[in-house]
Formats: sequence, structure tokens, C-alpha cells
Amino acid sequence: MAVARVASRYAKALLSLAEERGQLNEVAEDLATLDQVVAENRELELMLQSPLVKADKKQAVLDAVFGSQISDLTKAYLRILIQKGREGLIKDLTHEGNNQLRVMRNIQVATVTTAVPLDASLREKILTQVSKVHQGEIELTEHVDADILGGYILQIGDRMIDASVKRQIRTLGRELTEHDYEPEF
Repeated sequence: MAVARVASRYAKALLSLAEERGQLNEVAEDLATLDQVVAENRELELMLQSPLVKADKKQAVLDAVFGSQISDLTKAYLRILIQKGREGLIKDLTHEGNNQLRVMRNIQVATVTTAVPLDASLREKILTQVSKVHQGEIELTEHVDADILGGYILQIGDRMIDASVKRQIRTLGRELTEHDYEPEF
């Protein structure tokens, strides 16, 4: 079974149970904590993925690392992952859980890439434009890439608007090279 499908099923089970028990907000915070801690600690991720470390040792490490930072429901979830031998997938599971939470809460992720950092007024204009396409909350991620020279690249889900100067120059260059021009005398 593909990792994405496994992660999706485990995340869906956790979120369904959390919603049923009225603990969805707590579990959402727990997923963010898990994601952050695992992303910042490569050694922890490698230990969880290692087949040489026994399950009880992995459980002890997770209990020591997270202690009272996460809810009892999430702790039970982690115990089940370890019992099933899926603890190496925690990074994928938290990522998929966050994606499913966004869907449940009608949150759309939009990514904007600009040549320079956005100021507050440009950020507001972009959020206004995105809100015309998506009726719900918008989570805006900003990237700076000087290679695009100017303009912006906006991606919302599987849709992308490339209004960068780099693309415009590339398009112009393609048009000039594809057409045979005859000089006038």
C-alpha cells in the first residue's frame, strides 16, 4: 500500500475520532506540534524510522519528548502507530492530517512567489483576489525568488497564474525565434 494512502487512512481515523469526541482543535494543535518537532529534529525522525530500535524504546522516547504537550488521544494514536510498525510515517501522517484539516475547515492554501518581499498592501490585494476564487479562509505562503525578476507567481491548489517578468521575457523570446522576419529594404 502506498505511503500516501496509509497516511491518509490513519489521519482520517484520528481526525474522525477527534471530531466525534469534540477534540478536533486539540488534535490540530498536536499535529502541528508533532510536525514541527519531527521537522526540527532529524535524529528523532531517523530513530523512528530505524528498524534496529525496539518499539518500547521508541514509545519511551516519544513519551519523554512530548510528555504533556499533546493530548491523550494523540498519545494513544502514537501508541497504535508504534504497535502497527508505522511510526516511521509520522512525518507523512502529520502532513496528511494537516491537509485533511484544511479541507474540513474550508481553508485554501495559496502560494505567492515574488522577486522582493511583499508589503502589507500588496499582501491584502493578493488575498482579496484569492478570496474572489475561494469562499473561505485562505492560508497564504510567501516565497521570495529573485530569479523571476519581477511580477508574481500565484498558485492556488492546482491552478497557477504566472505573471512574472521572467515568463514574459521567455514568451517574447520564443515568439521572436519562432517567426521568420524579413528585413525591409
